Amino acid sequence: MKYCGDTPINYTPGQLRDILELPKETYRNWRERLKPLQRPTPPRNCYSVGDVLAVAVIRTMTKDFSIRVGALTMVADDLIQACNDHSWLVLERSKLVIYLSEETIEVHAEEAPIPFRASALVVLLRPLAARIREVLLADHGAAAQAMFPFPPAAQTVSETVLSRRHQS
Repeated sequence: MKYCGDTPINYTPGQLRDILELPKETYRNWRERLKPLQRPTPPRNCYSVGDVLAVAVIRTMTKDFSIRVGALTMVADDLIQACNDHSWLVLERSKLVIYLSEETIEVHAEEAPIPFRASALVVLLRPLAARIREVLLADHGAAAQAMFPFPPAAQTVSETVLSRRHQS
């Protein structure tokens, strides 16, 4: 399992909750029940984008399928691992097949047929990934920032050398 330092961008619990519009109480409940959300110290409570997607899947299963989070404890490790072991490009074009009775999760291409062997939940990742991307790439007031009142100017070589001497 990947923790902070292994991935280029990591998110705090508050950022994870904001991205998924997850109430603080719900996050606390899930963190207590789902071992993969309990991070070792240090660093503590640091989540990758794969973790965010996995929590979005958990939210979908609890909200859309009315599954109690306690019933997901047996597949939580595999879910986090599946969302961190595959690239974002693969995941956004995939679906998860979750066999709760077998405690397994499989990643299938979005268009691929599923050879069901037991009752399973199927979660399309495209809408979840699109929502996460939309939130992460949202323009949060950058247009309100004023432009520089003067254009950038090119530096000559002698000015660059001179400025380096003054820094020492």
